[in-house]
Amino acid sequence: MGDASGVVFLPMARAEAIAIIARSIRDTERTQAEKMRQGTSLRAQLHFSDFLARRSSNPAATLREHLRRIGGAIEE
Repeated sequence: MGDASGVVFLPMARAEAIAIIARSIRDTERTQAEKMRQGTSLRAQLHFSDFLARRSSNPAATLREHLRRIGGAIEE
């Protein structure tokens, strides 16, 4: 499979499942981009200041964990 960004090789047996996930990521990114065009920064959308506050009290906190908690993880 490929697009303007590059090419990825994947097992045909998993192609449909991968395509579903890829469409979900695409849709999320498009929604984020539209919100940015309307004036809501990605930082605001991802509640980044909340992450930084948590990280200041817990240096082991990760952005991925934060995104999972707020429902913003797109790669999973």
